[in-house]
Amino acid sequence: MRIALFAALAALSVSPGFVSFSWAQSLVPPPAPPGIDVPDWALPQSANHKQVAPPADFHRASITTNGAIGQFDAQSDIGGPLAPGSASYDAASKTYTINSAGYNIWYQRDEFHYLWKEMIGDVSLAASVVWPNIDDFHDRKVALVIRDSLEDDSRQIMAAQHGNGMVHISWRAEKTGQMTDVEYRSARQPRTGTAEKGPQTFHPVRIGIEKKGDMFQLWISWQGEAFHPEGAPVSFKTKGPFYVGVGFTSHLPANVLTAKVADVVVENAAGKIR
Repeated sequence: MRIALFAALAALSVSPGFVSFSWAQSLVPPPAPPGIDVPDWALPQSANHKQVAPPADFHRASITTNGAIGQFDAQSDIGGPLAPGSASYDAASKTYTINSAGYNIWYQRDEFHYLWKEMIGDVSLAASVVWPNIDDFHDRKVALVIRDSLEDDSRQIMAAQHGNGMVHISWRAEKTGQMTDVEYRSARQPRTGTAEKGPQTFHPVRIGIEKKGDMFQLWISWQGEAFHPEGAPVSFKTKGPFYVGVGFTSHLPANVLTAKVADVVVENAAGKIR
């Protein structure tokens, strides 16, 4: 199921919530680093290539680095991306910097860098996403993820924000199954003034996901308004202890990009979204 909802923003003037975005540049991904063989199915969408689902039997082992980072217990390269990821935490600014390659968090398996902790029960998870370079590839995404395991094909549910401002809640109901999503797209706004400055993209200020029993609710602040539920909750049953955390994928199988994730809330209770 795929539902696209478009925020009616055309009447709004340019504000600090709008950021410059080079759409034409973003459609052409950079080449893979020398010496790295990228399978055809993992090539992202561009004028010449189309990313498709991996072969049904394709897997790579995840690689975990033990040791706490900020609020999280450890970090993992889920699905063994072709270029290793990394992360750091600045306590003063309450900001995580996550570097990751990885062709996607989608289809029947994932490749992304993941900061996580094991939990049971209800969860409130929220964060603000900052793109250090807004001209990087538009399909990269930061995801707030709750998953059964660290295997590349784990059952999971997540709220994600793409580089072009689109937000979705999505889930893999069964191990090795395909993802289902509900999308919320914010409309691109033309920049006022000279046309040569290019298009403008509206980016959400904050996203979150709340687990209350078997119901999961997406939360959004689109332009600095009060953080609020968006859409109907999704039913998804977790199985035993699960992993809760923040992930990032560049959507490029061998190219490492960077995202900054600030003011993370990760609480072992519902009703703590903020």
